Parts: sequence; structure tokens; C-alpha cells
Amino acid sequence: MPRQRIWITTALLLTAIWAGVAVIMHETDDLVSWPGKVQELVEQAPWLSGEKVAEEKRRTYLAQVIMNYQRLDVGQRKSLREDAQEPLDKFFASLTEEEQKEYVNRTIEPLFEIIDRGLKVMPVEDRKRLIGRMRGDLKSLRGNDSEGDRLAEQDRKFMEELMADDPLLFLRQASVKQKLELAPVLEDMQGRVQGLRR
Repeated sequence: MPRQRIWITTALLLTAIWAGVAVIMHETDDLVSWPGKVQELVEQAPWLSGEKVAEEKRRTYLAQVIMNYQRLDVGQRKSLREDAQEPLDKFFASLTEEEQKEYVNRTIEPLFEIIDRGLKVMPVEDRKRLIGRMRGDLKSLRGNDSEGDRLAEQDRKFMEELMADDPLLFLRQASVKQKLELAPVLEDMQGRVQGLRR
């Protein structure tokens, strides 16, 4: 009889614990993000299915996508790009020019501040090495583009300015599209500056 009581008590305790975990997960779902959640949000944007969406609802939905994207760490963002680049591109292309600026300003612009602050506190030699690495990554990114030759020709001035003493200053002035294309390099640089990688 006592053994049966122990099993019943244990089962009740485990049930109570798992019920508590389920409640906490449900209550904090809006506070947590992961790549699959962001992918689902961009794929299910109501206007992508042809639905007529009021401007306020679009703004609210875009804010939700941005907020969940901002909660991803560097590795999660890389994973999202690897698994869902096409849906991300489709979502971005569906945004108005103003919405695209909002997206870039809130997801990519903060990277400049993080990188800039990190570089300022680094020893000069480490800073030079990281800036050189960033320049190499940017060249590689542009060279691996599917339209490489044409883009290399069109963006000759871009690459010359990029090689200037302060590439971050130029990148801050780049177009919305260029900043979006360069996001992978900036996120990698953020990880390096923060000591998350290598």
C-alpha cells in the first residue's frame, strides 16, 4: 500500500510540474523567438496571400516580425538565412519602400552601433585585423553573387569606397538594399567583436 501511495504521489507531482511548465511556456511564448517562428511569420504575412490589409495592420505585423528577428542571436540569424532565404527575400520584396526602411533600420542599423562600440575598445592591431577580415568577407560576398560580373562592374565605386579607412562609415550611408545584402557580414562581424566566434 505505501508503495502505491508513493507512485500516485510521484505521478501527481510530475503532472503538476509539467502543467506548470506548459503554463509558463504558453505565457512566455511572445517573449521568446527562434528561426522557425520568424520563418513562419514571414511566410504567413497576410498580404502575401493576396489579402487586402489595412496600413495599421501591416505596421503591427511588420513590428511583430522585426521584434522576433531582433530576439535571435547571431547563430540563429545565420540558421534562418540558410533555411529560409527565399521566404525572407519574398517578404522583404513585398514591403513598401517605407516598410523596407523600417525593417532595415530596426534589424541592421543596430549592428553598426554594436560593431563600432566593440572596435573602439579593442587594441589597434585586433581592430585592424577585424576590419581587414570584414573587407575580405564583403569582397567575397560581392564576388559570389550570381550576377557577379555585372554587379562587380556596377559597384566598382562601392568597392572603392568600401576599401577606405572607415568601411563602417560608408556602410552606414549605403542604400537599404545594400545594407540588407551585407547583413550576413555585419552579423558575423558583430559575433567576432563580441567574442562569440573564434
